[in-house]
Amino acid sequence: MRSFRRKLMLGVSLLVLIFMLLFVVIPYLIAGPPTPLFHVRNHDTGVHELRVEIYDLENNSVLDKTYELSAGEEVYHAKSFRFRVPGFEIVDYTFKFTLDNEFTETYQTNIQPWNTVEVELYSEYAEGQPLSIGEITV
Repeated sequence: MRSFRRKLMLGVSLLVLIFMLLFVVIPYLIAGPPTPLFHVRNHDTGVHELRVEIYDLENNSVLDKTYELSAGEEVYHAKSFRFRVPGFEIVDYTFKFTLDNEFTETYQTNIQPWNTVEVELYSEYAEGQPLSIGEITV
């Protein structure tokens, strides 16, 4: 009886190890480390305040942070563990960006380990738009 339990535990441990290799280690080796949750660039010559709020499907706050970006400055926010493991969570999140308490834009996406929400303030190609929001996937 002890031998059977020992073999069962060894088999279960081996399956968990194989699972970790297939779904965690190998993707990291192929695609590299996870990208940031979001990345912001200030293309303007002035200083701007950007408030970043992230909500899940049930409108629970995941992040609420304010950044002050100087001319040419870039900021990013690293992903928490739940966003670094592929397939751990597959739900949409809403990003809400408020620039200088005047302009607000929202962006909805499914957060995966290798996608990043890109925000550009006053970029050349966003004429008339103070915020340009997109997504990059590696």
